[in-house]
Amino acid sequence: MQTKPSDILSLMKLITLNAWGGRVREPLEKFVDHHRDADTLCLQEVYRDRYESPDNIDRSKANFNLYQDLQKRLDGHNHEFCQMLGGIYGLATFTNAGVEVIERGETLVARGNWHETLDLKNRDLNRKLMWFEARIRGKMVLVVNTHLTHRPEGKMDSEKRINQSKIIVEFLRMFDCSKILCGDFNLLPDTESIRAIEASGMRNLVKEYGVESTRTELYKKPLRFADYIFVSPDVKVNDFRVLPDVVSDHSPLYLDFEV
Repeated sequence: MQTKPSDILSLMKLITLNAWGGRVREPLEKFVDHHRDADTLCLQEVYRDRYESPDNIDRSKANFNLYQDLQKRLDGHNHEFCQMLGGIYGLATFTNAGVEVIERGETLVARGNWHETLDLKNRDLNRKLMWFEARIRGKMVLVVNTHLTHRPEGKMDSEKRINQSKIIVEFLRMFDCSKILCGDFNLLPDTESIRAIEASGMRNLVKEYGVESTRTELYKKPLRFADYIFVSPDVKVNDFRVLPDVVSDHSPLYLDFEV
């Protein structure tokens, strides 16, 4: 009798990371190679299909083919891209081939104004949820990857941010299953926007585990929170950590869980 992937996987390993456009190239490549056994890799700030001339590459700049490069490194994984600006910039999710994905999608949570203003400091792109449902040993789990607005209010509350959280909460309520919500929220832990997600019943692992920073030494500003993983109460957390690898100005977050 053939064994199904869902019979093999009783737990999952997930990593979420704002890849910073792939600026820290070689350490990021080594990190991905080292963690290729992770079942799910949720990335933010990913470029694709913006080709550079091999003879004229500034290695301090973003890797405009990061998505294609990751596909090569993770050739045994399924991959999806969620465009947030111009078809070349957005979110990416890589899932191990053994993960039985039932459905995928994306949901807009905030409308951007990138093409409507020349104000570089305040203009913003569309903000989305990139999600998939998977079956693990007969149980369903929803995994959501996101990168929320950071302009113009920094990491504090705003009407736009509070509305984002309301949309996220309503979206999660549509799914009657275990839930994982992760990504770069661009929010401080004590904001109303974060409390709204917590009040919906989701566990904030960054707060629960006493995390003091989700940024690396490459980030020079004082407010050191941006990235979060939330889980529904029925998710068993075996391990949650902020990984020490300096592969971005954001730290990778690691979750080992069961449903």
